[in-house]
Amino acid sequence: MDKSEVEQVLITVKSGTEEALNIKIYKSGILARRGCGGLPGVKISGMSFTGDSTYFDRLMSSVSQQVLDENINHEEKIVTGSLEYLVAFYGVSGNGDVGERAEWTKSTGLRFFMDEGTSFRHNLLGFVDGLAIEAMKLTDSWYFDIMMLGLDKMRSSSLPEQTLASGPKSEEGLKQDFQSYFEQVSKKGLPGFAQGKVYVSEDGGEYGLAFSSEGEGLTYKFTAV
Repeated sequence: MDKSEVEQVLITVKSGTEEALNIKIYKSGILARRGCGGLPGVKISGMSFTGDSTYFDRLMSSVSQQVLDENINHEEKIVTGSLEYLVAFYGVSGNGDVGERAEWTKSTGLRFFMDEGTSFRHNLLGFVDGLAIEAMKLTDSWYFDIMMLGLDKMRSSSLPEQTLASGPKSEEGLKQDFQSYFEQVSKKGLPGFAQGKVYVSEDGGEYGLAFSSEGEGLTYKFTAV
């Protein structure tokens, strides 16, 4: 598959049946993500139609034609528990759609399905892990706003107009996501994600978001602007 043909990148990380990360970035400007790469997996997910290829172009700048030529599907016997790392590339639509409904006619990827105690090593396994980290860093600020929308129903001024967020329906599920998210992200970066943004409540009120430290913990509060 030629690099110029790629129009979607899918990155997933799984432990057993639980998904720790799912990121989809489209050349058409669609951005979708669920999770932070750790367990328990964060269930709140979001999708935005950004209108341009900025995220896609930045991620693909780290992908060489050599990587696209590999097409690896490594599977091994599972003894203790499974780990799966996947990066897949899709392109050349067969139905004219270049988003979620696209029927891609070309694809390639790198999949490593391994036992938790594996001694398997491959230079492209490191690449997949690194690309997953890069994709998270690229989308961390956006995903923070998705979390605020999913947890607190507060919509960031930075989110594209066409943005959807979904998550657990129960209060208990939301509490678990709250805890999992803030345990898995870097606390140092969080204040920067909210800096300069205005968050709008369901009744139209506008708020700023401030963080404060409590020992090793971090709390946040919305204040009217």
